[in-house]
Amino acid sequence: MAGQAARTTAVFATGPAGRILRAAVHMLCLAALIGAMTRPSFADPVKADVSLTDAKGYARLLLQFSEETPTEVVTAGAILVVRFAKPVDLPVDKLSDALPAYVGTARRDPDGTAIRLALAQRLRVNVMTAGERVFIDLLPEKWTGLPPPLPPEVVRELSERALAAERALRLQKQADDIKKKPPVRVRTSVQPTFVRLVFELPDGVGVSSSLNADKFALSFTSPLTFDVADAKVVNPANIKSITQKIDGDTSSVEIGLIGDTDVHAFRDEKNYVVDISIEDSQKLPLKSAAAAPAAVLAAAKADAAAKSEAAAPQTADAPAAPSPQPAAN
Repeated sequence: MAGQAARTTAVFATGPAGRILRAAVHMLCLAALIGAMTRPSFADPVKADVSLTDAKGYARLLLQFSEETPTEVVTAGAILVVRFAKPVDLPVDKLSDALPAYVGTARRDPDGTAIRLALAQRLRVNVMTAGERVFIDLLPEKWTGLPPPLPPEVVRELSERALAAERALRLQKQADDIKKKPPVRVRTSVQPTFVRLVFELPDGVGVSSSLNADKFALSFTSPLTFDVADAKVVNPANIKSITQKIDGDTSSVEIGLIGDTDVHAFRDEKNYVVDISIEDSQKLPLKSAAAAPAAVLAAAKADAAAKSEAAAPQTADAPAAPSPQPAAN
């Protein structure tokens, strides 16, 4: 009989039914492999510290993680369960002897996704999350009034974080808006006795100016980028450099001066005009952006556009400019 059973098994393994069995085994192995590949996997456990202190009438359990970790706190009879969204490595042994009147024993689940505390008395639980910290207050059953608040220094830190996040979001929005706006063109021309810069400003933009020994500075009440390609083409002899910068809700332009020059600035409707005098030693044959060869002007504007895109909204030498207009006949 044993030999017949063996022969039957051999026939079964090589016949049509055997092929079906082998296919089923292969499918099970494949399913197990796929399950292993799709099962959620966690990186190294999150490092954390835990403390249990007496806070004058109640106990405060503080969990401090190395990164923000979603936490759920539930009670099941006399057991307090703290579950984590990812494995956490924290020492719970010291909790068993910290406050015996509140917590008897404490243990961590083998996979690190929860800790369990045996409560020594009937308690009410209040949970507060503050960034990477979770405050779990164990209140006596006879507790009356509002739950205990967060420590003042924690509240202050959360407020500072919120303000910093709001500022970062505002700056990011400004940077995105600036990229969508065309740069402000700065028309440049050289006259016999002075160089004229004309800032073609949008509506509602205020301007203030200041003159130092070798620098003329302009401040604008709006974050703007400026197209100074004309000035690069003209290359006035009395201007050393033109730099620009965006700082929050404002922007500025600094014009480096050469020699003993006078500067006269004034409003002309929406435009802001800056005239910079030319010393006799600086006077050269006149040239303007309109008279420059088209290829030179296009190259200067392309260079300005590349520098503007790479640096905005920080200091930029020359933002992008609109296409050059044909030279006047």
